[in-house]
Amino acid sequence: MGRIDRRLLQNVDWQLLAIAFGLVVMSTVTLTSLHVGRAGGSVVVRQILWFVVGLVALVLLASLDYRRLVRVAPGLYLLGLAGLAAVFVLGRTVSGARRWVVLGPLSIQPSELFKICFVLMMVWAITSRWAQPVGKLTLVLTLPIVAVPVVLIIKQPDLGTALLLVPVLGILLVGAGMRLKLLGGLVLAAVAAAPLAWLALKEYQRERILVFLDPFRDPLGSAYNVIQAKIAIGSGQLLGKGVAGATQSRLAFLPERHTDFIFAVFAEMWGFVGCLILLLCYVLLLLRGFDIAASAREPVGRLVALGATSLIAAQVLINVGMVTGLLPVVGIPLPLMSYGGSSMVASFMTLGLLLSVRMRQFQ
Repeated sequence: MGRIDRRLLQNVDWQLLAIAFGLVVMSTVTLTSLHVGRAGGSVVVRQILWFVVGLVALVLLASLDYRRLVRVAPGLYLLGLAGLAAVFVLGRTVSGARRWVVLGPLSIQPSELFKICFVLMMVWAITSRWAQPVGKLTLVLTLPIVAVPVVLIIKQPDLGTALLLVPVLGILLVGAGMRLKLLGGLVLAAVAAAPLAWLALKEYQRERILVFLDPFRDPLGSAYNVIQAKIAIGSGQLLGKGVAGATQSRLAFLPERHTDFIFAVFAEMWGFVGCLILLLCYVLLLLRGFDIAASAREPVGRLVALGATSLIAAQVLINVGMVTGLLPVVGIPLPLMSYGGSSMVASFMTLGLLLSVRMRQFQ
């Protein structure tokens, strides 16, 4: 019977875990105060159950050597693409979007889990010998890898998750040593293609962008979510209205309050001070992730940690930005806070990748 190397346990990042558990506790407290549709308080029970599942996934990934995960990344990537394609055959449509696959009592969103496969696949591609040195050839190899899932995810439609892959790719390329001049040219090409992208968007997606430019364009329609979110955030003031006084959230004026707009609920309950504490937790979590990346002894570990951290960072920035009206609404959950099983499991899998790198720094 094999023995567990004690050095692995000695290198567990307990600060990272403590911050993550703190965020889950804040999520549970926030969800407890909400009565969401017919489900009522069962959303809290489900969130806790998914937290347990996520914890198991974290332990599993942390126990695996990240280098082995990168070596089998092409297989995981193809499996992830199969999950994205399965949505169109087995998927369930909710609010006009076909993103979930129902397996008995479980409802899984493949695009959430695919983000982990994407990070590992990009690290595999960037560090492959035929992608060296990192330059134009690397771009030629990586762009098709990101283009295929982006098309599949947009077709669901899930524009937010598709766009999320782009900054993660950019950060990984910069971390691998690609010249900013080359990436800048790619950004200019994307801007030039924006009119074509506009034509490819669905009508409601265009409306969200127009509402972002003019928040009061349709106050009772497409702009309703953002306006109500701003009212909820503003009504929290300095110290918040408490659980009982959060009328915007408890009386359901704020749509999607337990998922994409949970930050607005938290802001109304705990005010500016509570938001500072919440955002500070995310800052500390990201700092731990970037520190793990910086202290990795070889390129693969550095890029895995960098990709995992940038994945969390991008989701936090986009979610908070869209809830506060600084970015268009694209439907990105707040990691470890928003209700959702796939999102919770994916977040803990991301943390598992960070722990896998951190625990093996002595090797």
